[in-house]
Amino acid sequence: MVRTRLFAASSLVAISAAFFASAAMAQDQAAATAAPVASDAAPAEPAAAGEIVVTGSRIAIAGYSQPTPVTVVNEAVLQRDARPNIGDSVRELPAVGNSSSPNNTAGAGNIVAGITGLDTVNLRNLGVTRTLVLFDGQRVVQSNVTGQIDLGTVPTMLVQRIDVVTAGASAAWGSDAVAGVVNLVINKKFDGIRASVEGGSTYKFDRDNYRLSFAAGTGFNEGRGRVIIAGNYFNAPENVFANQRKWNRYRQLVVNPAYTATNGQPRLIHADNVNLAGATTGGLIVGGTCVTGVTCNTNALNSRQFTGQSGALAPFTPGIVSGQVASDAETLQASLNNLAIRYRTSSLFGYASYEFTDWLKASVQLNYGTTYSKNNSVPSIRTGTNAVNVRADNAFLPDAVRQQMQALNLATIRVGTTNLNNLTEDTLSYDNFIHDVVGVPVATTKRTLKRGVFTLEGDLGGGWSWNAYYQRGEVKVVQRTLSNVITANYAFAADAVRDPATGNIVCRATLQGNPAAAGCVPLNIFGTGVASQAAIRYVNVKEGQNYQIQNLTENVVAASAQGTLPFGLPAGNVAVAFGAEYRDEKGVVNADPGAVARLYSVANFPTFYGKYHVKEAFVEVDVPLIEDSFVKSLSLNSAGRITDYSTSGVVKTWKIGLTSQVNDSIRLRGTVSRDIRAPNLNELFSTGLSTLANVPDLRANPNGSVTPPNYTVQSGNPNLKPEVARTYSAGIVLSPTFLRRFNISVDYYQITLKGAINSIGSTEVQNRCLAGETQFCPQLIYNGAPGPNGPLLSDIRLFPQNLASLKTEGLDFQTDYTLPFLSGDLQLRVLGNYIFTLRQNQLGQVVNYAGAIGPDNPVTGVPRARFTASATYDTGPLSFTAQTRFIGGAKLVYTWTKKDVDDNSIPAVAYVDLRGSYQITPAIQFFAAVDNLLNQAPPNVAAGPTQGQTAYYFTPIAGQIYDQLGRSYRAGVRFRF
Repeated sequence: MVRTRLFAASSLVAISAAFFASAAMAQDQAAATAAPVASDAAPAEPAAAGEIVVTGSRIAIAGYSQPTPVTVVNEAVLQRDARPNIGDSVRELPAVGNSSSPNNTAGAGNIVAGITGLDTVNLRNLGVTRTLVLFDGQRVVQSNVTGQIDLGTVPTMLVQRIDVVTAGASAAWGSDAVAGVVNLVINKKFDGIRASVEGGSTYKFDRDNYRLSFAAGTGFNEGRGRVIIAGNYFNAPENVFANQRKWNRYRQLVVNPAYTATNGQPRLIHADNVNLAGATTGGLIVGGTCVTGVTCNTNALNSRQFTGQSGALAPFTPGIVSGQVASDAETLQASLNNLAIRYRTSSLFGYASYEFTDWLKASVQLNYGTTYSKNNSVPSIRTGTNAVNVRADNAFLPDAVRQQMQALNLATIRVGTTNLNNLTEDTLSYDNFIHDVVGVPVATTKRTLKRGVFTLEGDLGGGWSWNAYYQRGEVKVVQRTLSNVITANYAFAADAVRDPATGNIVCRATLQGNPAAAGCVPLNIFGTGVASQAAIRYVNVKEGQNYQIQNLTENVVAASAQGTLPFGLPAGNVAVAFGAEYRDEKGVVNADPGAVARLYSVANFPTFYGKYHVKEAFVEVDVPLIEDSFVKSLSLNSAGRITDYSTSGVVKTWKIGLTSQVNDSIRLRGTVSRDIRAPNLNELFSTGLSTLANVPDLRANPNGSVTPPNYTVQSGNPNLKPEVARTYSAGIVLSPTFLRRFNISVDYYQITLKGAINSIGSTEVQNRCLAGETQFCPQLIYNGAPGPNGPLLSDIRLFPQNLASLKTEGLDFQTDYTLPFLSGDLQLRVLGNYIFTLRQNQLGQVVNYAGAIGPDNPVTGVPRARFTASATYDTGPLSFTAQTRFIGGAKLVYTWTKKDVDDNSIPAVAYVDLRGSYQITPAIQFFAAVDNLLNQAPPNVAAGPTQGQTAYYFTPIAGQIYDQLGRSYRAGVRFRF
């Protein structure tokens, strides 16, 4: 790490190597003090109070500067923005890609793997697990088995700043730092009492939230000891569905009926009110079977739907049919995706330290945090070959339909149903799903973090210091799924007949004495509002029945030292940091027997046990090469790390960087590094998550038109190796001496990742096997046997492999300028990123996804251009900021042309935000903020018909990129004594 003096109290600052250092020293001290920039100028004296440590390096001595770009979100910005979650401030940085949050749609429809409710950061859009998250420079136990780290359990009140390293840093910090590092730095010198009370909501007042925070710290024994405690509570008890926003027009892509291969018309066109084509709320007849030995027209009753509580048949107008969806289809518009989920979090933090001597200081840190979230997924849809087979003697079948079946010699009809027959568009709620609807799964996820760190450190004199710590972290994730369909119970309940002895409606299986159907309650699926509460309770899982419990532990023992060598070079002293670390990770996942036995339509959780350990050693040196010659300074930074994984063996990482202060106005920097990401517990040890998929059996039906019920089984792979990345970065920093307090920086980056861990999809597995690539055939299970040896496909085994490569390159830029204005200071800032390349090569198939954000693009990207521009005016007790967040235009699919779609473009979007604060007294401050002042609606990001049921239940937006809630307000009061 690097010590540097912080010259400003309110800014979002990009600093790196020797960012603005010498130039800032050349300007007069009064100007530097007011400037909203961070400088790592070398002080003549040892590091003093008020200096900060920046996370780009492990060298932490006064005067050292680094070549690795770092962006800092300091305490003043965190307080100014007053975001509901701390990750929201980081995700505004242009270098951050698609990341999940309780306030966006990422992961909101997912009820497996414990990812809902996570507050994460995804640098460079290379994936959340390729961004290393540190807590005060130390690792944190992962928040679920997939390796993600939740920022929601951090004690917000004590976060002094957030360092974001925007380049590879594995040599300094180890695995996962491929795209960079996010380090949440805690103020361990806090003294006094601080508290805040704040609240907010949207312009429709349907996402109320509030937060309470406090911190207290004091020193004792003449400052040799210190005790700090802090707490945070945040609650957003309301979720928001997509149908609660007027911009939602259910717009998707459908096949253009006027299209031919030669007439110049686009193949796909945008259409509003896109719904399911093969199922309705009350049930839709989609086929049938003949009475044995009799010829009949099995489609005679097709395109008729059951309506109302009587179940009367009525014609069904599907509109423009495109596979499983159609435009203007006559069925319930039910956009079930959550724009924001129900969420709350709380955290407690305790810290105590005592300096026995200069060379020995001991401290204990304790963290406790919990998060709770609630969300839903898609319903148990029965359509296509999975439609419900209804016999003519079904007791709930209207007599008129029964008579028609008899007249047409139909033994059964197939009914496509959404299983939403008690739902209306204005009654969407979790409680409604749980109590009134068949099979809209609702999940609750509770995550608990317990973490303790014991640290010894000290100053050895002569510029040398040391640090050693032991950390233990534990996370428990309890996920429970409600209103999930028990597949066998649904089949029993939907097959209802009259008991000849009593005339009562009963389940056929009960009448036949099937012990598996004990307690069966008949289910009426014909019409709307007809499913009984008793039948719903029987078909769906009971509370506490469907669950998964993840228990994760991490132990870390680490020691390091740093200082300068006793001999120097003509240009200066050589700085060194070195250390070693031992870490073990363990994950245990338990699930209910029904999930293990795959009894449910979704949430068939696996169980597994896995662990590994890591031994590491690193060294880093900084060598001054030139001082006051043809350039003012030139230094070489080099780092190396050897890591030994119990699962995959030894891997080496390294970094080489150069930093040059050319003159008082120009600084150059550049790095090249080798970085890694090791496979996580889920990728290594998962025994297989089963999901009812209904994937087309391409061997039995090459056109994919028939879909027998089958499962995809996603498991781990213990033979995985670490991913390896090569990172290049080069930048220039300009701080012209003739323009005080003006700075500009531009950095180029390129990251190439080989051996990327990924799984190929179920369709590609089939295609490759059927094309003769026999290594993929064992992944296909036909009637219980691997390979194409049976009549029907029953399972598709999917598991991660080191089979892909990724590449990204682009530019980061920042401009800062502070000038006197009226009676105060005006601070201007632009922070931006432009992506040249985002590319995946998987088994020879190259996918470009820079600026391609549609669901039909094989990999989802982000817009190429993003920047944030702000102007802050400070005068006395008043501070006011106006900010614009710009997101550039994008495409749906990288390769689509006018022949593919009528409009492949996504428009650019700009959001205007306002922030303000007023210091009422030295101890009391009032603050307020407005995001998306102009209530800018998110652009449509339509899905094609190949997305199937997704197009019906998930509104086409990209909530991890755009603001989908609209204008929102926050206000509160801070106290400090």
